Amino acid sequence: MWLGAGLDTASGVAHEIDIVARSPTVTAILEAKNLGDMPGKNDIIVFFAKVIDYLIANPELVLKDICLTFMSRNSFEPRAMAACLGLGIHPVASDIRPFPVLVNNAMLMQDKLQKGLVLPYDAQSRLDDLYAQLNTLGLALDETWPDNRFGYQSEDSLTVKAIVPRQADALAEQLRQANSDCLDLIAAFRSAETNNRGG
Repeated sequence: MWLGAGLDTASGVAHEIDIVARSPTVTAILEAKNLGDMPGKNDIIVFFAKVIDYLIANPELVLKDICLTFMSRNSFEPRAMAACLGLGIHPVASDIRPFPVLVNNAMLMQDKLQKGLVLPYDAQSRLDDLYAQLNTLGLALDETWPDNRFGYQSEDSLTVKAIVPRQADALAEQLRQANSDCLDLIAAFRSAETNNRGG
């Protein structure tokens, strides 16, 4: 409650947020759902509205980077995934790694190659394709993240940048595809590591 820091909301009603983590430069806010059904777009909108209610009453929150994450034990309905990406929220589920984790996975795979891991040519080509996918996604999503959408103006006001609507449905499909490709590559890298060890 109170965003873990005794903060009020613009509505005057405190909202439960499942996890809030703070560092000197980042505030991470996570909503976790253990629903029997897949989260729908309204679940995402309600989470975003709770965050906005806190931001409006506490503009100083945007002086740090804000990382919004919605985690579910089930996958997301397509429109829910699109809503996450359109609102700058990282979706996480059993079949969905969030964008920063995909980027980190790709970097770790590239590091293994630079250290001499030998891969079949098609796996190297697929890693190149994954990098291209992630670059495209990163450029498309960049302005949706809260750090690029909200700005501090004064202790009692903040700015909100208007964003031209993106093709959020297409971005959601691209994120799903990048996740699938990443999983395939992880399997290929594990196989290559086993073969390189001779076993």
